[in-house]
Amino acid sequence: MQQISFPKKFITCALAGLVIGATTLRISFTFFRAWLPVRMMTIIPSLLLLTAIIYAVIWSVRKTNNPATLAFWQGLLRYGVAFDLATFGWEKLFHFQFVVSRSKLDLPYSSFSSQDLFWTFFSHSYPMGCIIAGCQIAGAMLLLFRRTRLVGAFVLLPVLANILLMDIFYQIGITVVIHASIMMAGVLYFLFIEFDRLKEFFFAAKDQLPSLPLSRYIKMAVRLSVIYIPLLQIAMREKPDRDPLLMGKYDVKQITINQQQRSRTSCEDSILTRVYFDIKNGCVFEFNTVQRRWYGVYKKKGSQVEIKWYAPTGKPVFTGALSSLDASGKVTLTGVLGADSMKMILAKTNN
Repeated sequence: MQQISFPKKFITCALAGLVIGATTLRISFTFFRAWLPVRMMTIIPSLLLLTAIIYAVIWSVRKTNNPATLAFWQGLLRYGVAFDLATFGWEKLFHFQFVVSRSKLDLPYSSFSSQDLFWTFFSHSYPMGCIIAGCQIAGAMLLLFRRTRLVGAFVLLPVLANILLMDIFYQIGITVVIHASIMMAGVLYFLFIEFDRLKEFFFAAKDQLPSLPLSRYIKMAVRLSVIYIPLLQIAMREKPDRDPLLMGKYDVKQITINQQQRSRTSCEDSILTRVYFDIKNGCVFEFNTVQRRWYGVYKKKGSQVEIKWYAPTGKPVFTGALSSLDASGKVTLTGVLGADSMKMILAKTNN
């Protein structure tokens, strides 16, 4: 009988306890949050994890190596991961995930949090959500069968890796990150226990593809070309951020038109309230609301600036001078727009 090491016993039992506990906690949050406090809902998952760890210690102390015991805990681990991911998959299909309220969709894009951006992006395409759900459900089912267990792990690995990275970098929440990490650990477990098979398959097995009759140096140069040729192409292109010091969003703090100072709080359509200097020398004049905007491209030479508008069409060219950005983030833009002389003080803002 093959000896089962204590680390393997401990990791298997602890992971099974973590996965089943995390799944139980998530179900509790879904169905019992309105009646039970969070602390009470964490009792059962904590007991499940503690029981699994205690069993691993007892199993090791007794020095038993029954394969059926290991199979039970591995089966429990597989079922926990499969159940959790299949549940998420079905929730996507029936619109319990990737859903954003219509009222939120009418808010300005810049007001969205990272989490709002995440859900808005994925809620845009229901078929895409169905594809992700299909991968989760199919991978979960494959994981449950002994012959397809490894295939299921390979199906679920990129899905979980993508979910985990998005949860981290879109700041979905620490509890969500921990949950995804536990499920990822459960899938990685079934890859690590097959390490020898995977090593043989990926690195030691004989390649069936014919080899090109070229020198090793030419082959290496061709392989490395996927790195140096794209980098060379990027080096030859003009950077989109052509004026990094100026680029940004500016509020019009003060504006004078034809020697008369105008109030920026006025509801007149002609009152400029915001200016954007964007990538690729883009420029936007906003008049009170986002529905009243002029879109153009500016050319800057020294302090002189020229702005030509492409939408809406037929707008007069702005020509003038732009002062340097001061310590407080303000610039002065002076010039002529059609028949009107203009002078405005712009304050850079991050809001």
